[in-house]
Amino acid sequence: MPSLFEGYDDSSCVLDCVNGIICHYVEGGTDIEIGFWNPKTDEHKIIPPSIIINDEPGFHGHVTVQGFGYDNMNDDYKVIHCAYYMYVYNGIFLEEPTLRIWQIYSLKNNCWKKLDLEMTKTTNINKASVAYLNGVCHWWGSEFATNGFEEQVLVSFNLSTETFQTTSIVWLQINDAHPTRSLVVLNESVTLISSFDEDSRIEMSILGEVGVKESWVKLFTFTLGPFSDLRIPTVRMGNKCDIIFFIRNDSNELASFDVITGKVIHNINIKTLMFSTWIYKESLLSFTKEIN
Repeated sequence: MPSLFEGYDDSSCVLDCVNGIICHYVEGGTDIEIGFWNPKTDEHKIIPPSIIINDEPGFHGHVTVQGFGYDNMNDDYKVIHCAYYMYVYNGIFLEEPTLRIWQIYSLKNNCWKKLDLEMTKTTNINKASVAYLNGVCHWWGSEFATNGFEEQVLVSFNLSTETFQTTSIVWLQINDAHPTRSLVVLNESVTLISSFDEDSRIEMSILGEVGVKESWVKLFTFTLGPFSDLRIPTVRMGNKCDIIFFIRNDSNELASFDVITGKVIHNINIKTLMFSTWIYKESLLSFTKEIN
């Protein structure tokens, strides 16, 4: 993947891939670099800096990327990010929500603009907490309910209208053992995958209608028997109804679980995969030199 900084490589994170375009970024404090990369054509674009975020006295500023997708109404690719400010109270970092600033970038106009919105953001953007589907970016957030308690919600931002809706998952949090949650797209539906470390259980639910919490439908609940003594965070959904996850043990394996047959169809040692990839690259380089 191309570097976002001239002269040296960087460890950028991939936010999402939409229509073959990869959005990757490096962030730290209020400094952030974002790029688009098309692996097929190897075309790469580093987008211009966002509107300057000024430091507030007594606060620590941060910027986090929230979503990337295609605006099908205006034939445009857009990126959303949020600037927010933290302060220290009794040794704990807390956010001041009234200072939150939302901005959106348009590839067609090659510029940023501020959004007059009060959306909730996600603080865990690199943990499978975002998904894009049909012109809408989805991510996990939290907000205070009418009873005063904080609850998790799905935030759905429409890239064309630049408006948002939230969908509560409060019914999914009853007797919840704090699972690892992942957002994926399955059969043109936003899908929630919850993995529970305690019993290696995985639950899958799809959303029928944005904004309607009653439209969540639980599809599957199953246990990954062969790995019952391991911690298994869900990674992503494959193209053949298989859940791809990482097994945190001494062998460091990737595994793929077929939700139809209930079988693990393969597991790959990460070190072996990395070595095999290196061998492939070296062989390809040698072959290229020979034909040239």
